[in-house]
Amino acid sequence: MVTVEAGDALTISVVDDGVRVPAQVARSGMRNLKQRAVELGGTCTVTGEPGGGTLCLPKMSVQVRRRGDTR
Repeated sequence: MVTVEAGDALTISVVDDGVRVPAQVARSGMRNLKQRAVELGGTCTVTGEPGGGTLCLPKMSVQVRRRGDTR
């Protein structure tokens, strides 16, 4: 399930109900997500439990511009 919330920050919640990725598997995809979030001034947390699902939660600040705003 994917949920997107936008306000002062953009938060994207990605949740699965499958088995967590085994420790011996390369986690480059999650590492790349975290790196991209940091490059945009945000964070990305990944949590989960063995035998349960995984939650990937990137969060970044947003700046809202209105049409015609040249700032």
